[in-house]
Order: sequence, then C-alpha cells, then structure tokens
Amino acid sequence: MKYEWADNPHLVLPITACFVVLVPSFATVFIALLSIVVRTNFFGPIDEQNLPWSERLGRRNARLYADFWSSRFRTARRVMAYGVIGYLCAFGVALLIVTAFGHPS
Repeated sequence: MKYEWADNPHLVLPITACFVVLVPSFATVFIALLSIVVRTNFFGPIDEQNLPWSERLGRRNARLYADFWSSRFRTARRVMAYGVIGYLCAFGVALLIVTAFGHPS
C-alpha cells in the first residue's frame, strides 16, 4: 500500500484503526444515552402540577436521579461506560501517535 499524498504513510493505518474504534464507540454512547432519555418520565404525576416551580423542579430532579440510577437502566449505563472507555482510549492513542510521530497527511 503506497500513499504518496501522506507525509508519514506508515501512520495511515494506525490512525484509521483508531478512527474505526472511535466512531462506533461514540455512536454506542449516543444511542445508550438516547435510550435512557426516551424511557425517562420527565413530567411526573399530575398532583405535582399545582406546586411552586422550585418544589416541582426539586421533585423532578430527585425522580430523574433515582430513575437514572435504577436497575432498569443498568445495561445502558454499562454500555455507556464501555463506549466512553473505548472512545477515550482511541482518541488518546490517536493523539499520542500524532504528537509523537507527526500527522499522517
């Protein structure tokens, strides 16, 4: 494989591999967070409608916190954690390669 347009042609494949890991891990985190947001009840029961806004906001935040850390979203949180680890590792390796050896193109 010859890349005549690249300054460091030996770095094209490692940077491409980092990009191949980075994009799906970012998409995985996005989809897991989206699944949590879609299944969360933001409005609460009807009896909270007549409360002052500060009390409504406090109850909503407490409900969302308890909902997010419930066992219902355990798998989504684990997927998010692995996706963030993969994303940060791939970005860190790409940054290390670019810093140590220069940009491939």
